[in-house]
Amino acid sequence: MHSQETTLPVTFQSLAIAQPGAPVSLQSRTITSLKNDEVLIRVHYASINAMDPKMALTNRFNLPSPYVLGFDFSGEIVHLGSKGGFKVGDQVFGSNIAGGGFAEYLLAKKLFLNRRGAIPAPEASTYGIAYMTAYESLMLTGKIEKRPGRWIYIAGAAGGVGHFAVQLAKLSGLNVIGSAGKSASLDLLRRLQVDHVIDYSKQDVVKEIMKLTGGRGVDLVYDPTYNQASYDQSARVIAAGGVYIRLGTREHMARSGLEDMTPVIKGRGAKLVVGDQSRYGTNPLYMVRALSLLGGPKRAVSWYTEGKLRPLITQTVPFEANALQAAFDAFLKGTNNVGKVIVQCGRST
Repeated sequence: MHSQETTLPVTFQSLAIAQPGAPVSLQSRTITSLKNDEVLIRVHYASINAMDPKMALTNRFNLPSPYVLGFDFSGEIVHLGSKGGFKVGDQVFGSNIAGGGFAEYLLAKKLFLNRRGAIPAPEASTYGIAYMTAYESLMLTGKIEKRPGRWIYIAGAAGGVGHFAVQLAKLSGLNVIGSAGKSASLDLLRRLQVDHVIDYSKQDVVKEIMKLTGGRGVDLVYDPTYNQASYDQSARVIAAGGVYIRLGTREHMARSGLEDMTPVIKGRGAKLVVGDQSRYGTNPLYMVRALSLLGGPKRAVSWYTEGKLRPLITQTVPFEANALQAAFDAFLKGTNNVGKVIVQCGRST
């Protein structure tokens, strides 16, 4: 176990993008100093989110090139900008809006770190964007803990966000319907003990849900997919008096070329709510801070310790440029978007 403070400057390897659209390449970086609110982390693992391969093509956050992606990570603190809050040797996980996780070392803000406790380092790296999106949408916006015994349909239930959403719904005592089309996705939903699994490659989702609910529809729908075909189905299965929860504001959907299904949802006598983190502020750092203060990471540690919520890792990518590029390509093709995919950046304890 590493416990000694690392001496600055430190030079290390990173998996970087030279410019938008360029392939992942191995590049050296050097960190010479830290601000008082920062720590230096030796990265153990970083998880891939759907935004990573997209940002490899567009760099929509305008990160300075060459840029390193990987917004969620786990690792060990090896240097402190100032004392207080953490110490060298602490095993932590967190998120970093500037990316940087696909590297051997990372600068991170103390404010966005959490001790991982009993969570192993690989799993800890997944409790970032995907988990917090599901947590905010369902626990804070949807208030599902107040709806035990209700029926919920979760679209994209086997994905990074979806598989966390399934577990949060089960934790809250809801009956869960999930759909998937690939064998790996269907297997994952069965492992999660989803109450009713629909194979949309062979079954009509709308007909199956209506049959399961006696023609009424479900009390809650959660659609985090940003997919028009999914919206077309999920908007038609919400029951009168139900709540339809989706990601993305109307403006975001318009930019993505997606049709707003609000008229269909309201026509069924249901309420639409948007689980969108942007309402916590326009600066992404404030969003992360707000969500952290609202208890998501701490509850993740408790739930893991109690055996109530576990991320399912379906692939571990080695710290190699070609391997990360292949993982990005597979994400864009939709061939490995099951559970969570992580990158092993260094040794863990």
